[in-house]
Amino acid sequence: MEPVPAKDSEKNWAIAAHLAPILGYFILIGQILLPLGILLFGPKSAFVQAHAKESLNAQISYTIYGLVLILLAMTIVGIVFVLPLGILLFVLVLWNMVAAALAAGRGEVYAYRFILRLIP
Repeated sequence: MEPVPAKDSEKNWAIAAHLAPILGYFILIGQILLPLGILLFGPKSAFVQAHAKESLNAQISYTIYGLVLILLAMTIVGIVFVLPLGILLFVLVLWNMVAAALAAGRGEVYAYRFILRLIP
């Protein structure tokens, strides 16, 4: 059974958990700190916590993927693959974040695609 939001404010917090990392990308590891802040200091409802954890897992995963791309770019073979993979990662990140925010607005739980679930 998935957690159900009790109020519109919970939906807003859940939406923020998914979209705040966009601002966080302009601050060093802010994309991870913003969902973590919502998880730790936001409302303690099951709905908001589920969305904050999913967003945090996604941002940790995307950061790891980006670091791997940077390391791959340092190789001769990697130079050829980094640009297409970087564009693919960028599209995946935006697609998942927007889809998750829309699901939160509808009161649904969203599972990001292709991420590591490090925070249970």
